[in-house]
Order: sequence, then C-alpha cells, then structure tokens
Amino acid sequence: MTQKHLHIVALDVPYPPNYGAAIDMYFRVKCLHELGVKIALHCFDYGRGKPKELAEICEQVYYYPRKNALECAFSKEPYIVHSRRNKELFDRIFADNSPILLEGTHTCACLTDERHKGKKVFVRMHNIEEDYYRHLADAHSGMVKWYYYFEAKRLRRFENVLAEATGLFSVSEKDHKDLTARFKSVHFMPPFIYIDKIECKPGRGEYALYHGNLSVAENKKAAKFIIDEVFKGLQIPLVVAGKGARELSEGYPKTELLKFVESPNGNELTELIKDAHVNVLPTFQPTGIKHKLVNALFQGRYCLVNSVMIEGIGVNGLCVVADSAAEMKEKVVQLFKQDFPAEEIEKRRKVLEGRYSNKRNAEFLVKTIFGE
Repeated sequence: MTQKHLHIVALDVPYPPNYGAAIDMYFRVKCLHELGVKIALHCFDYGRGKPKELAEICEQVYYYPRKNALECAFSKEPYIVHSRRNKELFDRIFADNSPILLEGTHTCACLTDERHKGKKVFVRMHNIEEDYYRHLADAHSGMVKWYYYFEAKRLRRFENVLAEATGLFSVSEKDHKDLTARFKSVHFMPPFIYIDKIECKPGRGEYALYHGNLSVAENKKAAKFIIDEVFKGLQIPLVVAGKGARELSEGYPKTELLKFVESPNGNELTELIKDAHVNVLPTFQPTGIKHKLVNALFQGRYCLVNSVMIEGIGVNGLCVVADSAAEMKEKVVQLFKQDFPAEEIEKRRKVLEGRYSNKRNAEFLVKTIFGE
C-alpha cells in the first residue's frame, strides 16, 4: 500500500481537546493516524504549549507564533488570517507534493501564495466566519462591536480566496447549503467528536446542567438567560460548568439550587453530562455546529434546546425544543417528572452513530483527499 502523507495546518494547538474546534481537530488527526496517514502537523501556539500527545500521532509537529494586533493593524486581511500568515509555514507545506488540509478560514493565507496551484489544498470550514463575526458584533457594544463588524467585512472579502482550494469540507447542513451556493466541490463532513458511541444512562438524574466556555460572550449570555429567566423560582438544582464559571458565580448568591463548576476536565465533564437529568443548551448564535449539544446527545439524558441550536445539524426529533424562557421553564418542570426511557437511547443510536462516526468520517476524508 502506498503511504499517504498529509500536511494539516491547525488554527490552534489541538491538544487538550477541551473546546469545540480543538475536539474536531484532535480527533481528526488521531483517526487519520489510526488509518495509517503520515501527518505533518503545523500549529499556531498562543498559550497551549507543545503537548507530547501530538508527537505520538504525527510524523512531525511544527509550532508557529501568531502575530500580535499591532503587527496586523494595517493589513487588509482579517486579523484571524493575517496573524497566522507565516513564511516558514508556507515554505514547509509547499516543499513537497503532499496534499494540505487547512483548518478553518484562519489558516487560508497560503491560498494567496502562487505555489498552492501545484498542490491539492483542502479547507475544513469550522464556521462561515463572516456570519460568526456579525453575530459577535450583535452581542457586543462600543469599540468591540465596531471591531467585530469590521472583521466581518474583511472576512467577506477574504473568503473569496476559498475558490482557490481544491475542495471545502462543511461542518453543518446549513453551512453546506450556504457554501455550495458560492463555491464548487463542497463536501459535507460532520465534526469529529470526543465519544462517538452512545453512552446515555436511562432513568433519572438529580439536576439540570448547562456547560460551555463561559469566557465566550455567547455562552455567558446563554448561562445568564438560563439562571435568570428559566430557573428563577424553580426548586430544581442547576449546575453551570466550564471555563469562567467561577467568575460568573460572583454575580449570584450561594444557594443549594445553583452550583458552579470551574473548568472541569474531560472525565469530570463527562460525569456531569451523564448524571444530569436535563442538559439545557440554548444558543443565540446560529453559526457552525455546537459540539456541546452533540456531546450531550451521545452521553446525556434529555437535551432541552431552542430552535436555533439544532438548525441544520440533523438531530431533529432527538431534543426537546422550546424558544422562550416560559416554554423552557415549563419543559424543565415536565421533564423532571419523568424518567429518561431506554427507547430514546436506541433512537439516538440509530440516528447518531452513523452520522458522527469518527472512523467513517476519517475514511471519507482519506478517500476525498487521496482519491482512494
């Protein structure tokens, strides 16, 4: 069998896999390694270090610094792109004939280099970044709002360079539809996930859970909505877990009904998800795919979401949907009166284990990139 060599350019150091993009990137690298692909991994390191776990599954691992805001101040490129423009990286990925997989629009500066025309270059889209930044702008005010709108405009112009790629991999059905309208050769590939076998427990849990990176404005807004509007007045315990939980807790009185868990590790978060009776996961930003929901569906009991959370990700019928605080409050009360049945677990297994199989998606990636 001919050896397959692949350059992967990661927007961040993908280990530990403790947030959405890192989970997607790390398990993609891991599964490709298990299929025998020889990987040269190129990472932009801005604080996550150089973990030995990446060296164990890659032939080479290279680390590059990001430019700071001052160095990018006068660039016409979006900051997320220009800060990752690196000549040493370009020289390495264009030095041989191996195909390239770029992780996110963030890493696509190399598509402006003429040398890409002699290579197969694919892009794994993590979001339609213009839309993502416009929603960030809507969630902020003042100078921060202005910055996000300006970045969204630059991203709209820059994303035309995606036409130079050999192919794109979309992360959700909604993104796939939008990208297919603008570009040729778009392939749908769901995210790689932490656990791709159903591990839900039947029966009943004692609390509801919201989890997410609470240093992100969208997640903080969702957590405060749940605490202040959904669970206010309910005699049902709520746990809020994630990076930034301690800071968020400072705005609330200590009570037996509201608990905050700061930065749980992978095993701790898994246990929190599995033992909860309801994973409450609304969002106010309809972009990309929400890894925390997919994770909760594989490991948790009931998932209570709003319509925006499940748009275009193929999990209709597996979640309880409510779009207002009053509706969510009513659903929470109702769900805590009933057990989570084994039939729901089997329904999830039939829908999810094929669509979100890491091995199957890795095999599809290999076939698309290498043509075998």
